[in-house]
Amino acid sequence: MKFKYETHVQTGTLLNANERSLPLEETLREEIAAALKEVAFNRYPDSSQTELRSAYAEVIGVDPGQLIAGNGSDQILGYLIGTFLGPGKKLMTLDPDFSMYDYYASSYGASVIKYPIDLTQDFSVRAFIAWMKEQNGDMILFSNPNNPSGICLDPDAVREILNAFTEIPVVIDEAYIEFADTESSAGMVNEYPNLYVTRTLSKAFGLAGIRTGFLVTSVNNAEPLREGYVPYALNTLSMKTASIVLSHAEELLQYAENVKKERRKLYEKAAALKCLKFYPSQANFLYGESAHKQRLLEEFAKAGIVIRDYRGKDAFRITIGTEEENRAVWEVLQTVEETL
Repeated sequence: MKFKYETHVQTGTLLNANERSLPLEETLREEIAAALKEVAFNRYPDSSQTELRSAYAEVIGVDPGQLIAGNGSDQILGYLIGTFLGPGKKLMTLDPDFSMYDYYASSYGASVIKYPIDLTQDFSVRAFIAWMKEQNGDMILFSNPNNPSGICLDPDAVREILNAFTEIPVVIDEAYIEFADTESSAGMVNEYPNLYVTRTLSKAFGLAGIRTGFLVTSVNNAEPLREGYVPYALNTLSMKTASIVLSHAEELLQYAENVKKERRKLYEKAAALKCLKFYPSQANFLYGESAHKQRLLEEFAKAGIVIRDYRGKDAFRITIGTEEENRAVWEVLQTVEETL
């Protein structure tokens, strides 16, 4: 089956792609602009990614040798799938999860087997492990926090999975980890030689436009992967911009803390609705279901707000935006509730 990736609308109040609602501060944009004046546009990028890897290593507390940077964490995920899988191989993941896993697996001729998440009850790691053992797959890959459900496995649960599967690669996509109330799995990569963690600057750092992500793994894993990696994966402008932004990481990550507060506020109110079902989230969005989804989409359209519609299902997803945007979302939700 041919995979088709859904494009996103770029007009209105955009709460469909889990982007940071606030632009970078003007002073930071000026710092970036000044640095770009010195870029040697006639030269190829630094394929060693030295400055960028050092900047990110300092932020997350790892050795720069443990990092590979890519054109978004998507590129890293595609590279790992292409490295470990191929025709006849099986990727084990969750349902629902990030649609790009299907895209990359299908492009390399691998099949995808999905463990269904039941959001009406707590996620059972033991059941997940038992299911994966039955499938006898070749690679485990899932997002944590999960996109789109928002559930998040804590470090103990991740360790259970790693201890159960020592012979195949385990890849954890942490695109939303900055919004979670738990620790990253990146600190485990030296303990588990089959662990690969992907991260991104697109969400909490507000750099979706420059497509910059990372692989975090052991040095022993990173070195051979780097040898086979595509040269000049990132352009000079993206690497310079990202390096500057990372030097302001502490202040920028305050945004993630604000999102957590806004998420709690919106969920506490939305959880009381009767015609719309929302689920707890550890990411920068809320996932919901409703038999009245079409009416909901119509009301959001009237308000000029774009949310993610999972076509063919009762499901939808709403990015947590600014306080003002979230207030507008709540007004739409109330309207739908009161008129049904």
